[in-house]
Amino acid sequence: MKQTVANDDAVVFECELPEPRDKVWRALTERELLAAWLMPNDIRPEAGAKFQLRPVTDAASRGATECAAVPPAPVECEVLDADPGRLLRWRQREPADAVAPRHFIESVVSFELADSPGGGTHLRVVHDGFTTVACSTVVAFRPRAKAAITRNAAITLMSCSLRRAA
Repeated sequence: MKQTVANDDAVVFECELPEPRDKVWRALTERELLAAWLMPNDIRPEAGAKFQLRPVTDAASRGATECAAVPPAPVECEVLDADPGRLLRWRQREPADAVAPRHFIESVVSFELADSPGGGTHLRVVHDGFTTVACSTVVAFRPRAKAAITRNAAITLMSCSLRRAA
């Protein structure tokens, strides 16, 4: 039996980056640059393309709170929209918990790029459409608890990746 529960909690953040849109687009769509600030991946920025985000597998990188014996599963993704220099949107499905591999969180991540008045890029990231899918029970998921930490880390890491994209 498959149960699905929708969650309307969207995680949204916006920032101004000094780099032009084409450079930010590269940080979002080139495998090596995306891996530098997010995760190793095999992204192809074209609608309908499927790819994986592969979490780091060494226990030291995952932190002391995770079970070292259970490697993290990849995040399965599908590109929904890819308008170069403007919009990248993908759907993703990831295990809700390594201990309960039959429970998944499905969501949509959108990166919207626009020119900034100073010549840089206005980046808007929306992570929404959270749906929990379980075979027999519903798993609660609240994205906002992690949002502040991941938002700051992502912006910092993306900035480093943009410097490498020069």
